[in-house]
Amino acid sequence: MVDPEHESIEAFVEYMADDEQEVFTHADVNAIAQATQTSHHKVREELEGYGLRLARRASEKRVRGVLTNSNDRWCGPGAEKMHGGSGWEQINGFGGQEG
Repeated sequence: MVDPEHESIEAFVEYMADDEQEVFTHADVNAIAQATQTSHHKVREELEGYGLRLARRASEKRVRGVLTNSNDRWCGPGAEKMHGGSGWEQINGFGGQEG
């Protein structure tokens, strides 16, 4: 089910004008593109043609602390906890065996 404001580009522009907003989000572009079967960049270009502008996405910042590993390749945020080991178990045919 599509929201009424995302049914067409014109409906969205009217919705934004009624709320006196000038900034649209990536979620708005996605909803309009799906409802109108149009590519995202065409929807964005047309909305910007009406004087609206796309909201900037906030970048996620990770702060390193004193106890944070400086090389978090194998531990820390984004690291795969079950990476499968170094690989020698599979090469030597011991993969899946206990002990």
